[in-house]
Amino acid sequence: MSVRSAIWFVLSIAACGDGGENGTRGADTGAELDGAELDGADADALDESDAVLDGGQDGAQGDAAPSDDAPDASPPDADPPDLADDAHDAVPDGALDTAPDLGPSDTGPDAQVFTCTERQAVTPERAFFVEVSRPAGIQVDNYLKDHPIKVPINDHSRLAFVDLDGDGFDDIVAHSLFPNPQSGVPFEHLVFLNDGDGTFTDHSTASGLRDVQAGFFAFGDVDNDGDLDCFAGLDAQGIPGGDHGVFLNDGQAHFTRVPSSGIAVPAVPPAVGNAVFGDFDGDAVLDLYLGVGQTSYAGRDFLFRGNGDGTFSDVSNRLLGNKILASNGSVTCDFDDDGDLDIVVSTYGVSTAKGHNLLWQNDGQGNFVEVAQSKNYAAQSTGNYWLASTGRGRDDEPGATPATYVGDNGFGVDCDDIDNDGYMDIFQTAISHPVDGDYSRKWSDPTQLLINGGPGASFAFENRFLAVGLPFNEGDVDGAAIDFDNDGRLDLSLSRDSKYEAAYADLDQKGWFGLMRQTADGRFASLGIDSGINNLESRYAASLTACSDDGACPDGERCYFAACRTPCTSDAECSDATGESCGHFFSDALGVTQSFCRPLQQGRRAQNHAWSDIDHDGDLDLLIGGRDGGGGRPNFLFRNEIGHLNRWLAIRVFGDGVNVNRDGIGTRLRLVAADARQQTREVQGSRGMYNGMDGMTQHFGLGDFPCSYTLEVRWPDGRTAAFTSGTFPEGRLELRYPDRLTFDATSASAPR
Repeated sequence: MSVRSAIWFVLSIAACGDGGENGTRGADTGAELDGAELDGADADALDESDAVLDGGQDGAQGDAAPSDDAPDASPPDADPPDLADDAHDAVPDGALDTAPDLGPSDTGPDAQVFTCTERQAVTPERAFFVEVSRPAGIQVDNYLKDHPIKVPINDHSRLAFVDLDGDGFDDIVAHSLFPNPQSGVPFEHLVFLNDGDGTFTDHSTASGLRDVQAGFFAFGDVDNDGDLDCFAGLDAQGIPGGDHGVFLNDGQAHFTRVPSSGIAVPAVPPAVGNAVFGDFDGDAVLDLYLGVGQTSYAGRDFLFRGNGDGTFSDVSNRLLGNKILASNGSVTCDFDDDGDLDIVVSTYGVSTAKGHNLLWQNDGQGNFVEVAQSKNYAAQSTGNYWLASTGRGRDDEPGATPATYVGDNGFGVDCDDIDNDGYMDIFQTAISHPVDGDYSRKWSDPTQLLINGGPGASFAFENRFLAVGLPFNEGDVDGAAIDFDNDGRLDLSLSRDSKYEAAYADLDQKGWFGLMRQTADGRFASLGIDSGINNLESRYAASLTACSDDGACPDGERCYFAACRTPCTSDAECSDATGESCGHFFSDALGVTQSFCRPLQQGRRAQNHAWSDIDHDGDLDLLIGGRDGGGGRPNFLFRNEIGHLNRWLAIRVFGDGVNVNRDGIGTRLRLVAADARQQTREVQGSRGMYNGMDGMTQHFGLGDFPCSYTLEVRWPDGRTAAFTSGTFPEGRLELRYPDRLTFDATSASAPR
């Protein structure tokens, strides 16, 4: 059966409890599931045995109570526009379509019951990821192969997973880096559409995004029409044709620039390093936070209110305490559990404001107060983990206070409930150099695992990195929290730079991709080396004999860059056994490109990485940006071979565009078991450095999780719903505001 003719079971729930401000149940506002909505599936493909879910709203719509410690936001110097005003007169097409009740009563004798069998979780051992990049078709044009000038960074290693054409399968977007256009090689963006069968089709030119002169993209449905639009951020100066911009999606992954979006140079400097969408004021329209700086510029960040039509209004004066810093990564996160979206920002450079991070606490109306210091996120009291003089990261910086602690060279940042206590934690990657003679380096913060103390600790964070057995690496750059093996505990993934590895003997301190599996006791085991992601056997097949001309080389080799190497014109001429591909190196001396086989060393020296279930088998697959070290480097795609062996639940969330933004960003999902175990997920957009983005489907690994549990939903407008296990099947679900679930019968769920 093709993925575009999926059979869907519509699972209508009978809602109970207070349904709105007037105490009555509101109208069902899920989009109608007709043939067109099913991507071409015939209407008669709907199963006549559609079940009815036992569940519904638990509470009335209303403002969530603020946390006890939330500071009063003092008014800004000037009266900004009210973010909650100007309710949109136009209702997006389809937003009020009423989905039919296709199933029987949820309390009647015909109600369908879905069974579940509890079992022990399958544990990963070795080679549980398989590299599938070439057959998947995602390496097309990943680097230039014949170029008349030297390309500073010959790759497209900034990347994201995002469903651009709305078929339910996440597509791939990948970007080149800013040193290139400064050297005469324009920015380029690659787009690969997911065919649903493990392969991808190059859609770069047809998308309209390929030649956009900006450094990165953020995706969100800014006009609430049901597809993901694009913000393009410029992160470098002096780029011909370079500018920030907003591009609207026609629903088929074709993008058109909004002529006057309200976000442009020079009002916003060409130094935006990251951006994150969120409905910060609760009007069901996405707003946009821009982090300025990256690693080479310092400035104040920006906040823009979404107008609902692809244009934005600058409301940055609602950022109270906005400092001049170098923002290097951002993510939305309701860290104080009050129902609105806060913003977590990693900053780069202990030489800029001591490298203190930013934590923006939202008052629910789109006004933010910077509270990082009081929540123990700005900087840690300890220093580098490797040095004996810092107690291996356990001693406090002498004579310092929270205001004067040396902070970090922050890169990636993610925010998830890592310890399964219901409160959102922070995983932040950072480069920290173990140099005794340099005070700032010695006391800089390496990568941190910051656990949220909840209301009893006023939602302050405690760094538990060392306590849970995580290894120091000097080159940590990108990081994410995911449950790759579906055992119900979030694991951690890390991209690492290899430039510092020569000083270390252990593989955990080298530049190989890091994968840390959380165990039942809350500690972490390093599995990256054995995972199948890293190819430690990759090496040169050529002799590498020193030479000055071809005559010194063995048969089949030529003298390139003073060593005998294997010439090539394509990857097919290189050895798979030694993990080689055809590299294309520009010779400054000769003014030409020389091509020869070189080891790819997959997994090593990664840039961004992203996670998504590309084949809908229930586990998260991995995309890694291959950072160029000379000769050009492709990206790598890995299929997960372990997660689908355990029970799982995957939920894609949709708002109605009237009460909740169409992407459902800010929606919180929680599984609560009969034995009090729980898991929490929150819908987010992009995260971390260079705007990496994981698929927006929320994955729950069920491993040995009890079969008796409740799925609790808290929408951004405060409305809630609850669903009891057994009234829905475990597998791939769609949740539409306020209380409708649909099940994709083509997804592969665990045995019952």
